[in-house]
Amino acid sequence: MPIRAVTFDFWNTIAVEPVPGSMRDARHAAVLAACESCGLEMDPDHLAGHVAAVIRSREQAWEEGVHVSPAEGAQQLVAALGLDPAAGEAVAEAFLGVGRGAELGLAPEIVPTLERLRADGLAIGIVCDAGFTGGAILREFLASKDLLGHFSGWGFSDEVGAYKPAPEIFEAALGMLDAEPAAAVHVGDLRRTDVAGARAIGMRSIRYRGLADDPEPGPEADLVTDSHRELPDLIASLG
Repeated sequence: MPIRAVTFDFWNTIAVEPVPGSMRDARHAAVLAACESCGLEMDPDHLAGHVAAVIRSREQAWEEGVHVSPAEGAQQLVAALGLDPAAGEAVAEAFLGVGRGAELGLAPEIVPTLERLRADGLAIGIVCDAGFTGGAILREFLASKDLLGHFSGWGFSDEVGAYKPAPEIFEAALGMLDAEPAAAVHVGDLRRTDVAGARAIGMRSIRYRGLADDPEPGPEADLVTDSHRELPDLIASLG
């Protein structure tokens, strides 16, 4: 069946942290500033430990396929710090808003590749495990880079309530793209989530390793590439 839709992972496929760990550090700084604005004296190292613990808890849940929403993560932090409602609201807002305005890096050649795929008549979507930076903020980032208009289907974990490789998150995007799995291909960097999830639902898959080469075991994609520039021809070859 000819390919008529393509979905992309977001992190390490479309965009990447400019420096590894920079989002974590920014989250800590934002929470510390929120505490100070509420008149709370908080030891930075003590606070950093709590922020790191919440992040580790979410990462473990992600590995186990147990969904934790950004709001649930923020409330875990508020509870650990024992904050009153007003301070808790300020800290949760700071924790969740870190991604807004973040200067993420774009994958090389992603812009002309998206333009070429649209010119080829393909519907384009995103299937993303959003972590603590939700889909609304990631769409704002894409809009700031004039990329939002390329996409017409979404499967963000915080909005679907499931992480890859669960079928629901792929189905959400494909439903908006009006595409059957057999006529779609997913592009992402991870075997366990991107490749396995696409394969399980009946999509083809391309593993992109231009920003990160997944060292973990798992099923291999139909095709592997280091360059987004190769994607249009690779996708055409799958049809």
